[in-house]
Amino acid sequence: MKPQEKIKLLKSVRLLDQIPERQLATLGEFLAPMEFEDGAVIFEEGTRGDSLYFVSSGKVRISKRVASGEFKDLAILGPGDCFGEMALVEEVARTARAAALGKTALFRLHREDMDRWLKSHPELAVDFFAELVQVLSRRLRLTSSESTLIFDLSNLLLEPLSTGNELLSRVLAHVVPHLAGSWSAAAYLYNAFNDEMDFVAGCGPFDFSRLSAQLPAPTETRSLWIADQTYYVSLPGQKRPHGYLIFRCESALAEQDRAEAARTLTTVAHLLVSALENIYFRTDAKLRERLKNQTTHGAYF
Repeated sequence: MKPQEKIKLLKSVRLLDQIPERQLATLGEFLAPMEFEDGAVIFEEGTRGDSLYFVSSGKVRISKRVASGEFKDLAILGPGDCFGEMALVEEVARTARAAALGKTALFRLHREDMDRWLKSHPELAVDFFAELVQVLSRRLRLTSSESTLIFDLSNLLLEPLSTGNELLSRVLAHVVPHLAGSWSAAAYLYNAFNDEMDFVAGCGPFDFSRLSAQLPAPTETRSLWIADQTYYVSLPGQKRPHGYLIFRCESALAEQDRAEAARTLTTVAHLLVSALENIYFRTDAKLRERLKNQTTHGAYF
């Protein structure tokens, strides 16, 4: 990468966007280029951290191992993002795994190199670490917000809700306030009587009928962005989707904000599918019991 391209990349990083170009040019001399193939692990959770990474091209998946032994995505980072900031503050174990998502190019800044850079430009130290604290605080707020949302939804799903309509209506009321920015949402459920997806709940001022031509086929089981500000969340079932949700942000979203919103809403979808299937199972069991009682009662005549 040419020096000017490297400076442009560094200027796109929130952590460095207040640093003058001349000082960024000297910082660039300390950056070590690295390339990773799809799926390659950049660092593992629990390993010693001593470097900050900048994404030049491709994407990086940040994930954490959960109790089941599987990995839960915390963030998907792209060009201009940085990660591993805590390694610049103190030598601590990594709290999550970082892996390449597709072919990915990074620049690595070792803690000792950062110290040398700041010693050569002491006037930048206060602003640099103040911005570092802001980056760390923002990520902590996002993690805390998502954890609070999942906790609230888990409690809601423990309640004896009787219909899918009631479930989705209450879920939208919980989810939308947790999303950063101003959002609207709509929920649709499959109706076996007319073989269509019926609107069952809405939240916010946006008119989702305007997006009807952009919607995927009713059989779509993926969650995906169907427009820059609109995310489609499928609720897949065994034979066909149970339904879907649509979320629309009023303002444009940065790539990182889109990735964070998609991760949160996909997690919500997983919870909802389980809850819907439990409701349908209970409903089916009640109908079978009622039919059994009616059949038994009819035997006396």
